[in-house]
Amino acid sequence: MRVGPLVTVIGTVLLAFLLAGCEPGSFLSDEEGEEGSDQHGAGEAPRQEQDSVERNVIEDDVLVVVDDGSQVGGQCEGREVVVTADDAQVVLDGTCGMVRAAGRGSTVEVGSADKIVLVGVDNTVSYGSGDPEVVNRGRDTTVHQGGSAAG
Repeated sequence: MRVGPLVTVIGTVLLAFLLAGCEPGSFLSDEEGEEGSDQHGAGEAPRQEQDSVERNVIEDDVLVVVDDGSQVGGQCEGREVVVTADDAQVVLDGTCGMVRAAGRGSTVEVGSADKIVLVGVDNTVSYGSGDPEVVNRGRDTTVHQGGSAAG
């Protein structure tokens, strides 16, 4: 079986992260609880324990939710939000850039968004305020104004 060049590059990058001892930042989820929360400075994302299976990632410009069943909350701070997890519950206050729901059965609530894109199945996205551009290519997906996130 032949391995494509993209898979080789991705594997090399992941290996480099492991060898360098780097791990991507993660967004606080309910599963992490309050333990160790006082170890982080203002504005820093909490770090995962080495044996944790948490893979959600937060960077300065993007938040990626990949863990099925995740409960994620916090401030959006203009980030792009990508939810590929199944059955995730995401509540982000403030203004988001583009919000993309590509998983299955997830609920995403944002204060506001520039654009909302649905490509998954059975997802619901709500926004508290504004008039986002909506692209709904998903199946049994809905977008509506409301929800519990603060704008």
